[in-house]
Formats: sequence, C-alpha cells, structure tokens
Amino acid sequence: MKTLKNLIVVRCGDKSLHEKWLDGNPNFDIAVSYFGDNFSFDKSELTYLHTFKGSKWEGLSNFFDTLDFWKEYDAICLPDDDLDMSTSDLNKFFELFHFHKFDLAQPSLDMRSYYSWSIVLQNRSFKYRETNFVEVMVPCFNKKSFNKLYSTFKENISGWGLDHLWPKLLGRTAKIGIIDEISIFHTRPIGTAGSGMGRKVLIKKNFFSKPKILTPQMELQGVMQKYTVNQNVNCLRALDTHDSIIEANNPDFIKKFIEGCDNRVLAKTVLKYGYTSIGIK
Repeated sequence: MKTLKNLIVVRCGDKSLHEKWLDGNPNFDIAVSYFGDNFSFDKSELTYLHTFKGSKWEGLSNFFDTLDFWKEYDAICLPDDDLDMSTSDLNKFFELFHFHKFDLAQPSLDMRSYYSWSIVLQNRSFKYRETNFVEVMVPCFNKKSFNKLYSTFKENISGWGLDHLWPKLLGRTAKIGIIDEISIFHTRPIGTAGSGMGRKVLIKKNFFSKPKILTPQMELQGVMQKYTVNQNVNCLRALDTHDSIIEANNPDFIKKFIEGCDNRVLAKTVLKYGYTSIGIK
C-alpha cells in the first residue's frame, strides 16, 4: 500500500506555535512561510522556509505559485500559527482524513477555543460531521481538491469568503467535513491578527472618489457577489461513535447533536412546550 504524504504549510509570525506540532514523530512534513522580521525558530525540522510579507493568503498564494515541491503530496493542510496541537493530534487527523476519504476537512475546536463559527466546535457524539463548510483557520485538502482550489487564494487579501466558496466549487459530490475525533485549541481571540488583512489597504472606486479602507467584510461581499454564494452553513450527516451514519434530518441526529455539543452552542437555545407543538430553535 502506498504511503500517503502529508504537508503542513503555516504562515508564521514571531509568536507561532508550530514548534509544538513537531514534538514527536510526525507523519507529515512542515513548511513555514514567514512574515516577520527576524526568524528565530529551529529550522532543522522544516522542509522549507519561505519568507513573504503580507497576509496569510497573499503569502500562501506566493508560496504555491513560486515553488513546486508541494505537488508530490497527497494532503495539504494550511493552519493558522496560533493553534495549539500536538504531533499525535496531527498524525491522527491525517490518518482519519485519508481513511474517511475526505476532499476537504478540518479538525474540530475544543471547549477552550476562541471561535467564530459554532459548527466547528467539537461534538463528542460524532467521529465526524459532513458539512458544507470548512473554516479558513485550518483547512486540509486532498490532492485533487487542492489543485482545483489553490488559485482562489488570490481572490482577496483576508481570505474571507473562501470557506463558503470552496464547497461550491468542489460540488455536491465532494466529501467535506469536520473531524470531531480530533480537537485542537485556538488560542487567540478572534480578530487579534487584524482579521486576516495584515495591513491597511486603501481603495478608490474611481479617480474622483475619496479613498476608503478595505475591510474583510467588503472582501467577503465581493466573493459572495462574484460567485453567488451565501453564508448558510449546515451539517448533512454524521458518523457517530458507534460507526453509524446518521442523516441530519433524522431525529436521532438532533438528539445526539445536543448531547455531544459544546455548551456554548446551547447558550441561546430556546425550548417551547406548547399544546400543539414541542419544538426547539
């Protein structure tokens, strides 16, 4: 059986946590794309060191456009540098990614994590959930999906909207999801890194207009309008801890989801006990 090759490419600042990812015997290689001023990390275990000023997605776009060694890999993962995860976490994630034949997936976030999208929080009732969303924080692609999608890294500076665009471009037959068996810790509050912009950018609609600061929200709207995508995220089905596939429209899925989800997901849940209906929203 062919040994599948895995690559992590991380856009790295001076407070990067990536050295913790290599504290063991990894089944992956790691390349660093550095945007700081004085690289002081250990280079001995790196497959490649790339330097580029700019946002995560500008740097990654340059990395993949100017290098080609990555083409030999079967899976490519692009995590943020503020993720606390062990070598064993990552080894197991790649094993499950290949075993379950995902096209695009990510590990879940644990109960300590700062988060934007509650769908990515770990659900302990499931081994994985198939979704229409994988966050730009830590996407992992198989070779086919990466070759189809990496050109989208040029769409904007912040990367906002890419996580909604990718599932549409891959199509309904693609297997996309969140692997709940593995959970990692997102350590920094949302927006700490400037919401992905990296720097202030001024834009003008025309010669006579006043310059405006380009925001990630503006870039998101641009992607949504260009590709006719929306921000609706949902689960399609899940593999439970007993290895049974449960469709999301099955009442058992809802029961298991509630039982296994992060308490923060339920914080604003309202139960209704009416005469004609009992519901949850």
